[in-house]
Amino acid sequence: MSDPRDWPRFRPLILGELPVHQLKSFGLHLTKGFVTFSIPDQKHAFRSHPDSFMSCVPYLSQTVTDPTHVGQSPKHVGHGFELVREVNQAGLIVLVAVLIKPTGQGIYMVKSTYPIDRDKLANRLRKGHLIRT
Repeated sequence: MSDPRDWPRFRPLILGELPVHQLKSFGLHLTKGFVTFSIPDQKHAFRSHPDSFMSCVPYLSQTVTDPTHVGQSPKHVGHGFELVREVNQAGLIVLVAVLIKPTGQGIYMVKSTYPIDRDKLANRLRKGHLIRT
């Protein structure tokens, strides 16, 4: 699907309210706000993860509002954080990457989403990059 004409039609997504209390457990003290996924950022995620992006979409809101894990990659300290949800019925672990600084309207922007495997989840937990909620 390298031809954008073959891509799905994207629309802006409002995914729900940021779970600030769960992020506080990780040491991130953020203000309340809603999380959205813009059309350009969805296209970026789709381009980066064409084989797996669509499998994450049905679980985005649940991953944002009720993550099973939260954390931050050392590569993105000060820039972003990660919300992760194990979706057992789908055999999927969904990661949603969010910018740490909200817009002027107090909205947090998703930058990408993709599935991770159980080994990657375990590795990030072991290293302290993610914690269970």
